[in-house]
Formats: sequence, C-alpha cells, structure tokens
Amino acid sequence: MPETSAEFSRNLRAAGVVGAGGAGFPSYVKAQGKAEFALVNAAECEPLLKKDQKILEYFPAKVFDGLELLMSAVGAVRGIVGIKKKHEKIIPRLEELAKGRKNISILKMGDYYPAGDEQCLVYEATGRIVPPGGIPLEVGCVVANVETLYNASFAPRPVTETFITVNGGVKKPATFRVPVGVTWRECVELCGGSTVKDPAYIDGGPMMGKVQTDFDLPVVKASAGIIVLPKDHPLILKKAQSRPVFTRVGRSACDQCSFCTEFCPRYLLGHNVQPHRVMRTMLFSGGPEHKLHSQYGLLCCECSLCSLYSCPEGLHPREACVAAKSDLREQKIGFKNSGLNTGRKPEVHPVRDFRKVPVSKLVRRLGLDDYNKDAPWSDAVYKPSKVRILMSQHIGVPCSPTVKEGQKVEKGAVVGEVPSDKLGCPAHASISGTVGKVNQKYVEIIA
Repeated sequence: MPETSAEFSRNLRAAGVVGAGGAGFPSYVKAQGKAEFALVNAAECEPLLKKDQKILEYFPAKVFDGLELLMSAVGAVRGIVGIKKKHEKIIPRLEELAKGRKNISILKMGDYYPAGDEQCLVYEATGRIVPPGGIPLEVGCVVANVETLYNASFAPRPVTETFITVNGGVKKPATFRVPVGVTWRECVELCGGSTVKDPAYIDGGPMMGKVQTDFDLPVVKASAGIIVLPKDHPLILKKAQSRPVFTRVGRSACDQCSFCTEFCPRYLLGHNVQPHRVMRTMLFSGGPEHKLHSQYGLLCCECSLCSLYSCPEGLHPREACVAAKSDLREQKIGFKNSGLNTGRKPEVHPVRDFRKVPVSKLVRRLGLDDYNKDAPWSDAVYKPSKVRILMSQHIGVPCSPTVKEGQKVEKGAVVGEVPSDKLGCPAHASISGTVGKVNQKYVEIIA
C-alpha cells in the first residue's frame, strides 16, 4: 500500500486509471484531494448493463482494496459502497468483506433511476447536498466507480483490459473482459452475433449512451458496454434526432406541462435546473429572453430522464439543455457567472422520495422489455489479432504517440503520453506485437 497520497496519485497516473463509469476522468486527480467520505458508485442504474454487478460478484476483494487505498490517500474516515438492495446475491458477500475492513459499510439503495448520479449518491449516503455547479469534494466526499477502484488496486500496473456488457439483440448476452482497443464487432461476435436485422447500438447504456452504427469503433478504458438494437427501434430513432428536428418539433408541441422539471433528479435536490423553461427558448430566435431561459439548463446532469421518461409528448428537454449549455459555453457563461447563481443554499424538494422513477417502469417506457436479459459473466480469454489504442480515452489532453511504425512493443508498454503538467493519463499497449499505423488519433498494434 502506498505510504502517501502523492505516491498513490503517481501510481494511478502511471497506470492510466480513469473513471470507468463513462466519463473517463483521470483518477489521480481525485486522489490528491481531501475528503471525509469515500463513496463507491455501485448503483449501475443504466438498464441492461451488468459489468459493475459482475465485478462485485467475482472480484469484490480487489474493489475493497482499491477503496481502502483511496480512503487512505484522501484521509476519509468512512467508506460507503452504494448498491441497489435488489442485488441479494451480492450484498451478503460485500457485508462480510466490510466487516473485515476498517470503517467500510454497505448502503442499500432503491431500484430507481438515476441512483447512480453521483450527487444523488452523495445525498443518499451522507445527507449532504453538493452545491449547484459544484463537485462532491466540496461537501467532503469523493466518488469512484467499481471498475475504477478495481484498477486502482493494481496500480501502477497499467490498465490494458476493460470489463464490458454486451446485451440486447445478440444471441448470448454476456459480461466479460477484453483488451482495450478491440472492436465492438468482435465483442458482438463473442456473444454469438446479432439477432436483429440491420443493427445499431447504444454505447454506454440506453439512457446516457450514444447511438452508433459503426461496429468497428474500438473499445476504450471508459467503456461500460453496448446495447444492440434494430436501427428502426423507437429508442434509436429518438436518440438520433438532430438539433434542427427536435427544435422544430419542440417549438410546435411543448405545452409547458413542466413534468420534465418536476422529475429532474437535480431539481429535486434543490438545484435551479428547469428543462421546461429551456424548452421555451425554441420560441425565441435570440436576445435576452433566449439567453435567460437557456441558463436554466446549466445544471443539467444529462441523465435523459426528462426526454426518455417524463415528457408526455416524447420531446427532447435533455437535448435542449445540452444545446443550451453548448451555446452558453461559447459565450463563456457557466453556472458560477450566470444570473441564476444567487448563492442560496439548496433545499431538497419535499416530495423527492415520491418522484423516484423505478427502473422497471423505465425499461417498459424505453421499449426494452424484450431485450432486458441477464448478461452472465464469462471468463474466456480473448486474444485479438490487432487492436487500435485511441489517444483520447479520458477527459483532458489527448495523448501523443510515443512509438513508431514497425516497433516491437510488449503488453503494458506506454504507446501514448501526456505532458506531466497537463490533465490526462498515458495509453498502454493492450497486447504484445508490432506497431502498425500511428497517427494522432490512434496507435495500431498487430499481434
């Protein structure tokens, strides 16, 4: 175990450990902070994804090792594992492990979405509300994903593999581990291939994931899994709508019912985010009214609950908020310097507990009942013929290649690096072989 926070942080950076829940934030930065609580985000409330559950079922001790390292680094007096109470098979083992560790406990959460939102988890675990526009560290908390802590337990050993779930329209849905840089096509083939005609997929989960049609894109360290669906599935069609289309439809159909706001998880925590007011911007071509209403989207967490569940008209409040944030970013406006930042301390909405959305209802609304299957763990070892290691797999500065075409590399060797004074992590070879193509986007390695 590293003796100091600085040593642990260096090990995380050297290993290339990033947030494995989708965002890919470099983990060494969190290890440099100070917090009272270290929280494990094991809620995994994206429907059909199972990788966190399987890691905790088969490798729980390594996750706890990573948690203890994080607690030691940030000076946390308590570690809390937030997991949904429905996972009755896993929880007894976690509770048993917690008894043998110092100051670690298990928080059993309801099966609602988005229990995995880090600010919702902070409130459920500690009763503290992250300030608007703030981060958990401001209320004495640091939050880490299950796979992130698993990888942290091995640092400074490089991260060369990632856990993923492949679910939906495939013959044998599964959760398994693959070398970083294999293609999603290979992953689907490992599951027996697609069972739907003309398939597309959602990378990262049906709520917050992105629609993709190119199965030859590479898996990255932050990948959680994919959901394979027909291209004409209503969820695929809705998520793929462009800004001009959803703006035109929203302008004609939004009746300002405010359901999008009333179910918003951040609004229910007391943050001044109001998607229904952002939808009003579609009535203005510009000017102060447009700017004012756009600012009500600045605190949107992009969970998609408003667009994919709350709106009775099937409109796109989430996409409107994302577009508003992008527009305001160009004007250098964030929440901290917006007109909505009054400095008022947020208060939890009195009916918050009664507006939590059950995942079972969400799955039905998404039209995923027929695809909602288990994805059993598979420990089969996959050896690809080649991989493409992307130079941008994390938030921050992309890596620059450090190898040349024709060069021999061993698994774990650094193939891309970020300057030490910049936010980012190195990229490593996930297999041994010969370097093929090299460019600013990726490094190809041929076994």
